[in-house]
Amino acid sequence: MSKNYEFTFLSISFIISFSLQLMGAYLILWFYSLGLSFTEIGLVTSIYMLLTLSIDIPSSALADKYGRLKIFSIGTLIYGLGLVGLSFSSSSFVFLCYGIMGAGLGIYSNTLEAWIVDSLNSRERIPKIFSRQQVMNGIAGFSGNAFASVLVLLFRSLSLPILIAGFVILITMPIALLTDDNKGGKTATLPTRKVLKEGIKCIWVNKPLPLLLISSIFTVFPLVAWMQFISPYVVNVLGLSQEYWGFILSAYFLTVALGGYINEKLLKRMSHKLIAVISAGLLSLFVTLLSFGELMLVLVFLLALSLIYPIRSSNTISWENEIIPSDYRATVLSSFSLIIRIMYILVPPLVGYLISVYGYAFTYLTIGTLSLVGVIPLVIAYKT
Repeated sequence: MSKNYEFTFLSISFIISFSLQLMGAYLILWFYSLGLSFTEIGLVTSIYMLLTLSIDIPSSALADKYGRLKIFSIGTLIYGLGLVGLSFSSSSFVFLCYGIMGAGLGIYSNTLEAWIVDSLNSRERIPKIFSRQQVMNGIAGFSGNAFASVLVLLFRSLSLPILIAGFVILITMPIALLTDDNKGGKTATLPTRKVLKEGIKCIWVNKPLPLLLISSIFTVFPLVAWMQFISPYVVNVLGLSQEYWGFILSAYFLTVALGGYINEKLLKRMSHKLIAVISAGLLSLFVTLLSFGELMLVLVFLLALSLIYPIRSSNTISWENEIIPSDYRATVLSSFSLIIRIMYILVPPLVGYLISVYGYAFTYLTIGTLSLVGVIPLVIAYKT
């Protein structure tokens, strides 16, 4: 039965990642083609994030009470319908459809992870399944970007990948509904407000969890500096031809898959906690090394980051889920997500300011050094 659970989890993960990359490849260009200004595009994104943040934790409490896959299915239905509507939208309806997508994401966020952890109910299998998820995400990212490019090239339509992405993500709904669901044991008899309160409280009473949260907060800085600001650095500053950058990004998705595969091999030799500590330190190191203004070196360091990130991510998720009580798993995971998403709103302007005032080299050196502080809580948690 656990094999069936793993197959379901990895299949749904692949479909979601494929859909998101299929949609995301040309989303901003689609917005721009509708006549939205960059300010309006930023406003659309803010509405999306605010709706996600406001719904995430309450919906996860409902998932712990009534069933993780039931709530997941409702969320993906809303998200998929929002995507389909977005593909037909004029500029005036973009705000509505993208807002619907934000609500859908808030509903299904973290429910799938909570379901698979409690379905497998095995400390040994959890790190492996999250490693394999990274492999699926990498392959799906590469495939989604490539398929979107083919669609636009053949049909000359920026909205077509978005439309197909909406239908693709809807495939996850019947898969989830036909699979055995689970929920947080005793929470089924508790009022939803009580589930919400106790779930948030779990973060602070389980000693290692605040340490893992602090480390994740510090990790936002290098991830933003790397993922959001590397394109102009490589193309505009270091001089890589723009035509080649898209191919390099696609190759990095495959590197993510390789990172997941390498992690599964590492798990045979050391614990997922130790791997999380080491990979967090390496992530900070290679972001710091991006300050070297040499194109080929930077591309190599980016390759290393693409390998390390899935290793760090999957093992940290495994570590968190090892500590989180089953009864409130989805609620606690969403509480984590809320804080991290707020950081993703606050950190990009700061990184952008540092780049505009002090340049890329200083920024990567500073951010990489700062993120090393986030390794300390992991070391403390590991020793306790």
